[in-house]
Amino acid sequence: PAGTNWQDVADLNYNSQEMRATMIKAMKYWVLAANIDGFRCDAADMIPFDFWKQAIDSLKTIPNRKLILLAEGARLDHYTAGFQLTYGWDYYNKIKSVFQTGETASNIRFTNATEYNFLPAGSHRLRFTSNHDECAWFDTPLGNFKGKAGSMAAFVLTVFNGGVPLIYNGQEVGCSVKLPFFSKSPIDWTTNPDMMIEYKNILSFRRENATIKEPVTAVDAHADVVLFSKKLGSEEVLVIVNVRNTTVNYQIPTAWANSIWRNALGSNLITLGTSINLEPYKYYVLVK
Repeated sequence: PAGTNWQDVADLNYNSQEMRATMIKAMKYWVLAANIDGFRCDAADMIPFDFWKQAIDSLKTIPNRKLILLAEGARLDHYTAGFQLTYGWDYYNKIKSVFQTGETASNIRFTNATEYNFLPAGSHRLRFTSNHDECAWFDTPLGNFKGKAGSMAAFVLTVFNGGVPLIYNGQEVGCSVKLPFFSKSPIDWTTNPDMMIEYKNILSFRRENATIKEPVTAVDAHADVVLFSKKLGSEEVLVIVNVRNTTVNYQIPTAWANSIWRNALGSNLITLGTSINLEPYKYYVLVK
């Protein structure tokens, strides 16, 4: 395509109706013959809106299929075309800035909210602490978020604050090697088994608990700690994350002080007094 150095893709002519029909036929093939679950459409901003609308409308006519449609792009009209997901780059960059430069943690809540401005109902941002571009060209979550503990804290903030989580191969075992995506890079799945267990616990809770998927109902503005809660019916989930590599003495806001909770990532009860010492990158996910 013009303006790129991409040698592995063709610059297709979307003015050709024959080309469009052939492209849509190929997309249907992968659904019907290969039984795929959906499409991640690369560089979606470079493709005309009316083609995406035409293609997705056609895919929706396939009976008994519920496809995942992810656009790698920033245009809001991708949702109008029928995509359900786009990448949450603003949220990711804000998390990185908080962990890497010491930016105030309270700014995360604004980015979390603004990423959803103007999105149609039922649409979401894909939230991540790594992906193929980041891991190949820049760094792994261990590098970006200052080690195992930091990468886990960032993942908790990413998974539970909102959106749909993405896991890029290797991050769940703390792979410390940047993975080029044009060559084979086997992952040692026996690395950091403790991280794998924690990833499973985090994602199991997100899958099984309806409250954590609700919008944020209350937050605390703090420079070094992120606290937010979500409510559904009589249940409340409280998330507390220390985003610093130092111990923080955190004053529990009045609304949650002197309360007893269940540890959502374990089985023990946790009592919150009026303050708590949070070790570096310590996080809690609590339910009552």
